[in-house]
Amino acid sequence: MSQSPFSRRSFIVHSLAASALPSLASAAELPDVCVYGGTASGVMAAVTVVKQGCSAVIIEPSRWLGGMTGGGLSHVDWGREKAVGGTALSILSKNYDDAKYREVFVELVKKYRIRVIYEHRVTSVLKEGTSIRSIGLDYAPPDARGCPVATPTKSNAMTINAKVFIDCSYEGDLMARAGVSYTWGRESRDAYGESLAGVRPNLAVYDIDPYVIPGDAKSGLLPFVQDMKALPEGSEDRLTMGYGFRWKFSKDADRIPIDPPENYDPKQFELYRRGFKNKARIDLGRRMKGKLGFFEEAGGRIHSIGQGNLARALLAPTNYGGNAEYPDGDYATRARIWKADQEFMRGMTHFLRIDDCVPDKFKQLATELGFQRGIFDETGGWPHQLYVREARRMKSEYVLTQKDLEGTTDPEDSIGLASYGVDDWPYATYALDGKVALYGGELSMLYLDEKHNGIYKIPYRSITPKQAECSNLLVPVCVSASHIAMTSIRMEPVWMILGESAGVAAAMALSENTSVQEVSYDSLQKKLTALKQKLERSLD
Repeated sequence: MSQSPFSRRSFIVHSLAASALPSLASAAELPDVCVYGGTASGVMAAVTVVKQGCSAVIIEPSRWLGGMTGGGLSHVDWGREKAVGGTALSILSKNYDDAKYREVFVELVKKYRIRVIYEHRVTSVLKEGTSIRSIGLDYAPPDARGCPVATPTKSNAMTINAKVFIDCSYEGDLMARAGVSYTWGRESRDAYGESLAGVRPNLAVYDIDPYVIPGDAKSGLLPFVQDMKALPEGSEDRLTMGYGFRWKFSKDADRIPIDPPENYDPKQFELYRRGFKNKARIDLGRRMKGKLGFFEEAGGRIHSIGQGNLARALLAPTNYGGNAEYPDGDYATRARIWKADQEFMRGMTHFLRIDDCVPDKFKQLATELGFQRGIFDETGGWPHQLYVREARRMKSEYVLTQKDLEGTTDPEDSIGLASYGVDDWPYATYALDGKVALYGGELSMLYLDEKHNGIYKIPYRSITPKQAECSNLLVPVCVSASHIAMTSIRMEPVWMILGESAGVAAAMALSENTSVQEVSYDSLQKKLTALKQKLERSLD
């Protein structure tokens, strides 16, 4: 898959105006390293840069630090915990709730005197040859529920000059605007010789008529059914696994109400109404176990079923297929998708509360629930981070693939380990032979290398762009990987590890006065080992 023409040509053209933007106040404020994205990975990168004797600034489009580590993902998806080292292990082993993780990240940037510029997002990049000189930022505060806005409050609000840049965003926005090659969606089986790649079998087929007028295809499709046809298994496509939010629910008397949409339309949920009426088991998906629903109660806590591996079913708080335009979309497109997910949650909750077709167990739970106080109070209980499981992926000199997960590779430039199993999610809901099918992505926690307990190396080359494209940029989150590899890599501990390693490499590029690609790996390895990063697989 080639990168979008929009990403390279128009971004570079827009970058020509960046030099006219207002800058930081004085030369003394100019950072050595600019970290774009205050995710957990971004905080690790910036803190490490400062620990290595350089200065750093963080640009964060929202008002909060930590990304999903603080944005709903309060439990840690380790994979194999023994594969996690460095600062990530010391932070995540505390098993805090989201509010506490956000507090930890804020305290870290205060401790190391790192400036954080909130509510700004990258809109342009100014390059000189292969080197980024500055980035232009729009001022675009998120709305009251934490959702990004379509248009900025102030365009061209600021420009940031730095010597090295690190893109720690989930979307790879700085990377894309810098003219670095990338892709998204699923490669074919043949692209990298991956047996699990490409289109997968349908996860489930439900006995639900998908058309507005039952039996009449010309009447159009019901809401939340995508107008598409499945491609042959193993084919490439441009779809992306389902996103969603990690909600925090409560039955307590002081819970924050989940209000219905202002213009609730019961017709919007006809798909689920028919499912309940037909007893179509919309709470089940292939290879999944147990009885599922929109909500789940476990261990005295109530979650959206989207928080567990068993949510790969039609009845889940995710509009599967609704995020297809997100990875390479502009800010207006992403704002629309993000807001649609919030409205889907509001509408579905109201539907479960009031519709006559809803079974009593779902109706009662939906009626009793609100948002838990103390976690996302600033946004009325709404998580302020969409769970972007996968967006863009860089295409560099080393592409991590299924072969790495299988243990058949042994890269010599390891900067950290990953260990989560292949973990894929549904991609769309579509009409199939007069029924409704859930487009496949059923693999869950599939470990491919028994010899190494599923643990594999991530090489330095996978976070550095091709040198001919950009020589002073590191990309620890949207790493160079196939889709199958990214289904495993995409865990917060891994991204924190890679952020820390990127911070060391950025400081070294400055001290060695060289490109990020030419940093001495022997020296990098020694520094990472001193930070207790784990670089080699253990067979015990």
